[in-house]
Amino acid sequence: MNKEKFKIIISYLLVFLWMIVIFLFSNVDSYNSNNASKGTIDKVIDKVDEGVVDAGIRDHHVSNEHKIALVNFLNFPLRKVMHFSEYLILCILLINALSLSKVKHTYIISILICILYAFTDEYHQTFINGRTGQLLDVLIDSSGALIGSLIYYGGNKLIKKIKSK
Repeated sequence: MNKEKFKIIISYLLVFLWMIVIFLFSNVDSYNSNNASKGTIDKVIDKVDEGVVDAGIRDHHVSNEHKIALVNFLNFPLRKVMHFSEYLILCILLINALSLSKVKHTYIISILICILYAFTDEYHQTFINGRTGQLLDVLIDSSGALIGSLIYYGGNKLIKKIKSK
């Protein structure tokens, strides 16, 4: 197998694996999904709080009451940023795979695949305990895909510009 075919196979394998990751995140019931994101926020707050106190910026740790309020406040935005990020990455992986395969209209096809996958992902969530399919999430996912395509395009232009010098 030549090097180019190997790159193409690996690029599509990465797309497929990332789609599985998205599916697995969506397959978690609402209770466990919510607790996982809140647990992550809680750990970050603890680390930041510890660093702030250790650096002498503040002489006391944040109260448990304030920490709970902050975790609850940040949970929704974190979950939406995760949606956005999942599809940003998926779109970049798709563009890369389709580009290596010399597919025409790579960006449009990649964005459309991401949007279609976002719809199927939200539909899938309607079968998971406590989860619902949300049009807002499809819009956020689609925005992630669009920004991912712009990042790929801009990065590609920058690389070409650097190589031409």
